[in-house]
Amino acid sequence: MRSFAFVFGLFILQIFNVNRTTWFPAKHTCPICNHENEFQEIGSYGGYIYHWPSKYQYIYWPLTDLPSVYCCTKCYYSTYMWDFDSVPNNKIDTIKAFLSTVKFDKKYKDYMDISMVKRLEIAENIYNILGRDIEFWCQFYRVIAYNYDKGKNETRAKESRQISLKLARNMLTDSLYTGQEKEILYIIAAMHNFTGQKDSALIYLDKAGLLAFKNKNWEEERVKELDDYFTELIAQYKEFIRKGEDNE
Repeated sequence: MRSFAFVFGLFILQIFNVNRTTWFPAKHTCPICNHENEFQEIGSYGGYIYHWPSKYQYIYWPLTDLPSVYCCTKCYYSTYMWDFDSVPNNKIDTIKAFLSTVKFDKKYKDYMDISMVKRLEIAENIYNILGRDIEFWCQFYRVIAYNYDKGKNETRAKESRQISLKLARNMLTDSLYTGQEKEILYIIAAMHNFTGQKDSALIYLDKAGLLAFKNKNWEEERVKELDDYFTELIAQYKEFIRKGEDNE
């Protein structure tokens, strides 16, 4: 029989790990300058990340965490962690030309000492060179707005959210995203809320709540799970706005 002390210790460990995410160090070679960097890779996480306050901006961990944007400490090539390791050969010269214009006032040994906003601003230019679709950019500007907020740059945060809002509206009229209207209307509501238009946010949440999420390329069970999640999230968001809680 397990001792009481062992069981109690396990219980305490579970309490402290219930909302925990972990990272571990890993070496990555920059595809632009071949410099070997030590970055952080995802160790563990759980479904609780989908219930953290950033859900009201429709962005989720790891995008809300400092290690998620890699930046070479030699040439400053920057992307999301999952895009870092490979670059099309026909883009390398253009990226190098852009990176030659990136200047810092000191050298960095740890990429996380470079501000998240600066890394994302570099990444914005990199992704413009690489090319990304409207859905990517709609999310990207939500992510950078989230970080402008953390840096107390309200003007840039609002500008970025207005871009995301415009892109979401474009997605709403694009047949490529047919079936995703419930999700897109949620994004539009979120961007209205975070640009001070709470009444408009509630209108779009009401519209979203009347729809069902669809994706013909997904299994039915997965579609239902996401639709149920949005239904719950919409109800929570309405309460969040009406209570006048601090937006996070």
